[in-house]
Amino acid sequence: MSSTFSIRLPKELLKRMRERKDVNWAEILREAIRRTLNEPILPITIENLICSLRDSNKWEMLLCLYLKAELLSPHYIVRNLEILYPGMATEIRDRLGSTLREQGIDPNLSGNFEGKFLRDLVKEGLLMYGVYDKFEREVRDKLNKESWDVNKAAWLLSQYFIEDPYREYESALWIEPHSFIRTLGIMLGRENVTDIINKLVKIGLVFWDYYSSKAYSHEMIRCADYARSIFIELSTNKNYLNYSTDLLRDENFLAFLKWLSGEYDIDFRAVIEYEEEKAKEEFKGSKPFDEILKELVRRGIVLIGYWPHRRRVGKRSSMPPHWVYKLTPIAKREILPRLLIEALSKLHL
Repeated sequence: MSSTFSIRLPKELLKRMRERKDVNWAEILREAIRRTLNEPILPITIENLICSLRDSNKWEMLLCLYLKAELLSPHYIVRNLEILYPGMATEIRDRLGSTLREQGIDPNLSGNFEGKFLRDLVKEGLLMYGVYDKFEREVRDKLNKESWDVNKAAWLLSQYFIEDPYREYESALWIEPHSFIRTLGIMLGRENVTDIINKLVKIGLVFWDYYSSKAYSHEMIRCADYARSIFIELSTNKNYLNYSTDLLRDENFLAFLKWLSGEYDIDFRAVIEYEEEKAKEEFKGSKPFDEILKELVRRGIVLIGYWPHRRRVGKRSSMPPHWVYKLTPIAKREILPRLLIEALSKLHL
């Protein structure tokens, strides 16, 4: 996992740094900070491997190495690589596996070194030696060239991933796909959005993964660790949030908020999947619930989450799947304070 911080520099020094296009200043700063803190260095084999692949421009193998270190399911490495490099996925994986074995590194990246998991050390090395920087730049460039629908999908993902853009760290940036597929389908007015999700994978912004435990088994859409800063920036972008002050007096929006707060306060409402239609009957607006839901989703105000089925494990009971309705984080920040001010103004305090 990675975080960012900024420093203040004299203008002249910054100008001279920018003139040196051949220097990766982020990499130099990371190394200087690490040496100052006397942090333990990476195993020399991992350091040499990453630098060798980087210097020989074998970026597809470095991305495969990242996927090996990041994904929970090894089977999904090939699935993602096939989207990124059609027809070459197995070859890339096998070439990297051979290279790892030649270096004496387990191809599955199992094991540890000086108390750290090998997977974490690999990701640390990719960050330290500028690979994350390269991947992030490429993702930004590709996203800028993509369609409005793809960029809107990326923005929607940011609303799932980033609850608070001003919090230093978001723990787990992944979602169960049912929620995103349903919400994105409504937002774009499309029956099938798999091609949009796969475009986000091809860009390198997210990846498919699979989680399996005694209690849960389900697919995941996982944020690329090097793309965290991109999602944080997207999460505050108001271009995809369509609202006006009239919304604060709209009877159907207020009815939806009242429906939303029916069980768990205004933060969210979870509805058992097979009881969803029954729950909708509690909505007291002048228009049908589904019509209002579609409008609010398309305006970037509401998103739909999903809690997958949980099997019974030990003393913990099973739980059926739930749909989870909630306001997007940006809508909560932008609309709810105005709604409160509107309500207070009517009290004539």
